Amino acid sequence: MAQGPRVIAALDVGNQRVLALIAELSESDEMVIRGVGLAPASGMRSGQVVQMKPVAAAIKAAAEEAELMAKLPAEKVIASVAGIFVSGRLTRAAISMGAREREVTMADLETLHDALRRQPLPAGHTVLNVLSPSYALDDQDGLLDPQGMVGRQLAVDAYVLACQESPVRTLEKAINEAGLEVEEFLFAPVAAANATLTADERRLGAILIDIGYGTTSYAAYSGDKLLASGCFPIGGNKINDDLVHRFQTTAAGAEKAKREAGTMLLGDVGEEETIAVPTIEGRGSHVISRRELCKTIRLRMQETFELIAAEVWRQIPQDAPCTGVVLSGGGAHLEGLAALAEEVFVKRARLGELEGVPDATHLLASSELPARSPAVGVGLLVQGRSLLLPSVVPLVRERRRREGLWTRISRKVLAKRGGGS
Repeated sequence: MAQGPRVIAALDVGNQRVLALIAELSESDEMVIRGVGLAPASGMRSGQVVQMKPVAAAIKAAAEEAELMAKLPAEKVIASVAGIFVSGRLTRAAISMGAREREVTMADLETLHDALRRQPLPAGHTVLNVLSPSYALDDQDGLLDPQGMVGRQLAVDAYVLACQESPVRTLEKAINEAGLEVEEFLFAPVAAANATLTADERRLGAILIDIGYGTTSYAAYSGDKLLASGCFPIGGNKINDDLVHRFQTTAAGAEKAKREAGTMLLGDVGEEETIAVPTIEGRGSHVISRRELCKTIRLRMQETFELIAAEVWRQIPQDAPCTGVVLSGGGAHLEGLAALAEEVFVKRARLGELEGVPDATHLLASSELPARSPAVGVGLLVQGRSLLLPSVVPLVRERRRREGLWTRISRKVLAKRGGGS
């Protein structure tokens, strides 16, 4: 989060790469990206740390690159989380303010928020994020901020994201090993929605789908509220696996063929078209049908969209409007993917573009990052900005244990000595 009064740092730890961003707020509260750091990641699988040292080293490398470019420190970060260990549901909590009517105070809201966070969860789970809160005071619903209003019964409806503690705690340890402190975690598709959804889409209804290398996650909004979210352990790597098995090629060859020859628009591919891919031992090449390649890719993406559609329609109220689908993440680059989404969801679909956050580095549009890949990172910065600036509505934040001075000093010294690598 904020290092000085006007600095925000974001960390998106993916299954294939780590992206660190540093932004600065101007005097007019405009956010400008000043530093970008990118490092290849190993040690992550389906959103979970499976090897501590490589992950910590990649985080440290990305953060140092961003700091060097921005000439600003990144000590505290807003970090993304994605994995099947995160789940959400609409939740209500209520408190009584006494027998007599009185004004709602901030202390009442804090008591209400504590009651919301104490909702029963499975063993080993904790609250990750509390989003889209809406308040009720006696018989008046739909309040954004009940402070100063008079009543006796105060309630809140919100979308509560819970997660298994162990994967998030391990990721936080890797971040700490790299010399950084986590200000807040945010579910990845919620972050991507921050960067790509318009105000009208949030109000009229939209499904954000973030397609990564190891996972595909989603967040559905309607009426300015988050109504559904989730994650599947299916991403670009699954498509590569399909191609490896189907065409007996290498993983690198499958990735290259997918990027250069893959399309969802089968009508644009002739029956006679072919491409060459490496043989599975990598010592030669053989020719395969481009159309069969594209059919294999399309089948996996269609299955993924159908799984998401089934979950979204199961979770959201039947009367909640939904006007479209927005695609983000590095896996959204496939030609014709928006058309396939329209076919599956029977809704308008578009590719999520990053708008409204100036990039002084001009690196987010470079070839090193696939288009729409930085959506989560930029959305984390948007979240950090909202925490830094005065809010017109109460924020419900998970209470994190703060590090002591000695812990912070020790962490930074160890990181400088290479203790996180």
